[in-house]
Amino acid sequence: LARRDFPGKRLVMLLLLLPVVLPPITYGIPLATVLYKFHLAGTMTGVIAANLVPALPFVVLVMTPFVEQIDTNVESAARMCGAKTRQVFSRVLVPLLLPGILAAGILVLVRTVAMFELTFLVADADSQTLIVALYSAAFTPGIRAAQAIDAMAVIYMALSAILLVIALMFVNPTQIVAQVREQTSE
Repeated sequence: LARRDFPGKRLVMLLLLLPVVLPPITYGIPLATVLYKFHLAGTMTGVIAANLVPALPFVVLVMTPFVEQIDTNVESAARMCGAKTRQVFSRVLVPLLLPGILAAGILVLVRTVAMFELTFLVADADSQTLIVALYSAAFTPGIRAAQAIDAMAVIYMALSAILLVIALMFVNPTQIVAQVREQTSE
């Protein structure tokens, strides 16, 4: 997607953008239905599968500018020196893409922690994430200490902020925007 132009590329990008743009509840209920049908709901595998649906397109969209920045002559030089495809990938591309991989991983982690709907629809009663516990404490009937809800909210906010700051250490958002603007003006 980063280097090749092919018929239908815009359609593929649109399909990748849909799970990122749409609210998770719109595809979460049909996804949970499918996971229940295959007996994956209520398991860790089901929660991971449900969270991969919006995470994979997000990673592709975040990693595309990083792949575009790598000059193809570097790969050609490695191949000319006798490197096979696996060696080009592991010894040339991965080290050059490492900041993007780390940033995408951290951003996906922040996004996944915030995915209340998908985890809630697929997880069973025994498994909880911080967000599910926070919503449960805030909205279930009964008396809850407001301090407990506030403490969970502060932990969630601090965790998300720390991970976002770590991601911003590897990525400068203005470079990604500037690169997109350069491509659209050409």
